[in-house]
Amino acid sequence: MTVTITVAHDRNETSLVVPKDKPLVSALREARLLVAPCGIGKCGKCKILCATDPTDEEKSLLTPMELEAGVRLACYTWPAEGMRITVADRQNLKVLTRFRTETYEHVPVLEKKPFQLAPPAILDQSPDLDRLMAAAGARTHALPLTQLQALPEFLRRHDFSGHAVLDGKTLVGFSEEESHLGLIVDIGTTTVAAMLVDLATGNTVGVSGSHNAQAPFGADVMTRIQYSMEHGTEPLTAAIVDQLNTLLAGLLSGAEARDVSLIALAGNTTMMHLLCGISPEFISKAPFIPATLSGMQIPARELGILSDGRAFLLPGVSAYIGADIVASLLATGAVGKDETFLLADIGTNAETVLYSGGICYACSAAAGPCFEGANLSCGMPGQPGAIDSVFKTDDGFGTTVIDERKATGLCGSGVIDAIALLLDEGALDPTGRLQSRGSLAHAISGEKNEIRFGLTPRVDLTQKDIREVQLAKAALRAGIEILMQEAGITCQEIDTLYLAGGFGSAIHPESATRIGMIPHGLLTKISVLGNAASFGTLRYVTEAQAVETADAVRRHTRHIELSAHKAFSMEYMNRMMFAED
Repeated sequence: MTVTITVAHDRNETSLVVPKDKPLVSALREARLLVAPCGIGKCGKCKILCATDPTDEEKSLLTPMELEAGVRLACYTWPAEGMRITVADRQNLKVLTRFRTETYEHVPVLEKKPFQLAPPAILDQSPDLDRLMAAAGARTHALPLTQLQALPEFLRRHDFSGHAVLDGKTLVGFSEEESHLGLIVDIGTTTVAAMLVDLATGNTVGVSGSHNAQAPFGADVMTRIQYSMEHGTEPLTAAIVDQLNTLLAGLLSGAEARDVSLIALAGNTTMMHLLCGISPEFISKAPFIPATLSGMQIPARELGILSDGRAFLLPGVSAYIGADIVASLLATGAVGKDETFLLADIGTNAETVLYSGGICYACSAAAGPCFEGANLSCGMPGQPGAIDSVFKTDDGFGTTVIDERKATGLCGSGVIDAIALLLDEGALDPTGRLQSRGSLAHAISGEKNEIRFGLTPRVDLTQKDIREVQLAKAALRAGIEILMQEAGITCQEIDTLYLAGGFGSAIHPESATRIGMIPHGLLTKISVLGNAASFGTLRYVTEAQAVETADAVRRHTRHIELSAHKAFSMEYMNRMMFAED
């Protein structure tokens, strides 16, 4: 049985027909009106406005002020005929598109060259494709059927001239446009970053980014896998493909161009599976086996992308060391060189790679989503209104807020700063226990497990929040220690610590080392890469031998499964303390 409800959102109203016997969260997800709920009634983030009596669960997850204002949780709200609810306007995330660049030998994987054919004649009846291949210097072709179908009319409409796209001696496309553009995409779990580049020069033509359109189906990889197991991959695949088409159309419009020659894509292993419509079910179950980790080169239209360009999908290493990490390794420019380095992409799964003696040792630590603002009482992603830094002042402490707005929450970098400050001021002991002491005593209130550090009248850091960070940083640090043990080195032998991704670019290294998240010996060796996945993906299709380097990384990386490592549990417990070393 179904009922009809009205949903107010983003200054619009939508009527939805929803099942009467299920909480609203599923229907709002499927309509893509609710972003980032866990879907299992634990995170307290699926907030809506609704005139219903609060459940006991809502009373435990929401503040008295929120309850009084009519805030409810979609996980615990059951629909009724004629019900009207309001979903909060979606704020635009700060999508990281910047990255640290360095010079390299620029050799695009595809070449674009002009051609001019002599018109066919009764004495020259060669097929159109043969004539085009001869003029372009191609020996073979890999044109998709759609382009073969379009070839006769294209040649005659353009007086047998145009531009051929070649992969070595293989014809892979043709176009009327002289411009040789590529779309570079980093498909993150939270955000999707895209940039349009001139493949001939390597110059960036335009950048764009947005919240991953799959977010209504789950806030993280595991919830999206669960959704795909229950409903199939099609909704998630359609969401990301539609988003890619929107990003491509917008960037092409800004550049006054019609199409790209190639589209290069990287993401974690689950994101790549969902892009291709491949079930990621067995990524989530021991022994964690993906369907494929190979790099692929296919017509973009096979993915549903509205382009005649070629799609290049980067290879991955394992279920939780994906193509985005391979791309980040390419971004360092250090693979294959005489350098020992550590690469850390710190997020829900803290992926870490140690390169030593020509071997990559890689692991993924289940840090949880607190570094990205989730599972924290006032946590939020790095978007306008988030406190992103906390620092000591003569009066106690100060904060900065993204876009200098009124603080509405606390993002990962602000959390790390706050904990480091509490440690320095003696208000947090090394075991992680919050206490009212010293210059911060006036900002600490509450009793027993409800004790909290008030950063603003609306934003708190609670004892429970600190425990979440404690568990996450211990997992990350333990992973780093295990990799060094496997490689037989100490942090003194590491030349560089590369930090990749949005959180890695935002944290203050001094705070991270103060809480024991990063070895203190690496503090002066840190190099911030920014959106390393995007830069590495660009290098994959514009650098000589980059494709071969990426494939070699995939084949020769030693993946360390921490859950099966005999020393991990002990190392994890040893790193639980908030101690600088």
